Amino acid sequence: MNRVRDYMGFALWFLGLGYMALWPLTAHDALHLSPGSHLVGMLAAAWVVAGLALRPIRRWRRSRAAVNDRVSFGALSPRTARPAPPPRRYVKTRSHFGLRGVPR
Repeated sequence: MNRVRDYMGFALWFLGLGYMALWPLTAHDALHLSPGSHLVGMLAAAWVVAGLALRPIRRWRRSRAAVNDRVSFGALSPRTARPAPPPRRYVKTRSHFGLRGVPR
């Protein structure tokens, strides 16, 4: 479900930024778009502008939550090191391939 949300978000951003780029052309009648296309483009452009406006607020809230989590988890439990993986065993090289040297 996260991929669908990511793909839809990308499509909205692409549509909104594309409409912002095409808007000066539509203002001078060089490019004619239907009213429905204008409506969808304006909504996507508003989504992009709102997302850009809310990005610093989200980043600030996320950083505060990370600091609070780090402090509370650090006070409750000490960090333990992961155990080392077992040593690799040496594998003897093969001295023959397939059926060479096998009597028929």
